[in-house]
Amino acid sequence: MGDEVLVVFDAEDGAATRAQADASYKANRTEADHSPIQALAPLKQILDLAGVRWLETTGTEGDDVLATIAMRASAAGRPVVVLSGDRDLYSLLADPGVRILNPQAPPERQFITADTVLERYGVSADQWADFRALTGDPADNLPGVPGIGPVTAARLLAGGRRLEDLPLTTPGRLAKPLARTRACWDDVMRWRSLHRLNIALTCPNLLTGTATDELPAPAALMKGAGLW
Repeated sequence: MGDEVLVVFDAEDGAATRAQADASYKANRTEADHSPIQALAPLKQILDLAGVRWLETTGTEGDDVLATIAMRASAAGRPVVVLSGDRDLYSLLADPGVRILNPQAPPERQFITADTVLERYGVSADQWADFRALTGDPADNLPGVPGIGPVTAARLLAGGRRLEDLPLTTPGRLAKPLARTRACWDDVMRWRSLHRLNIALTCPNLLTGTATDELPAPAALMKGAGLW
């Protein structure tokens, strides 16, 4: 049996809900080059011509829509491969039925699993939002705790700790990082909330359980969309 392919897009107002919780969320993108958005309409037309279902949900970020669909498929016992280079999705790997494929990575590093996250970052996929709350995420304009990088964050979360499990104080080399974390505790908890994926959205269920038809030749799709 072949694969069922779905494509998810960010809604234009997708970041609004998280921005209400933190006005700085993705505020660094206001001056970004938005010209690629002009290609979305013909891209969606090409997907329609190819018989590939796609979804864009008003007021919702694509990550949350994708996460919801991925969890629905996994709960139905179907293996899931998420094609993305976005590390925000790593928390999905806590589900053993999910893998991520990053086509921009070298061939030997393209498939990412929960074991990959643990090996590279020293934390479990379950801890990913906690980890990113500490380290920050420049792409989303979330600064993280000053002076805490991936290594220190992994040490603070050692043994499967979540943020709530961190002690009030600790001796040794983690004393200062822990103190800095406590000094901006409310911010850290808010950043974690922003990093968490919503896996229970109310959105259309495009899963059919049947394989997507073999894709037509790219030239045929371009001609069909009037682009060539």
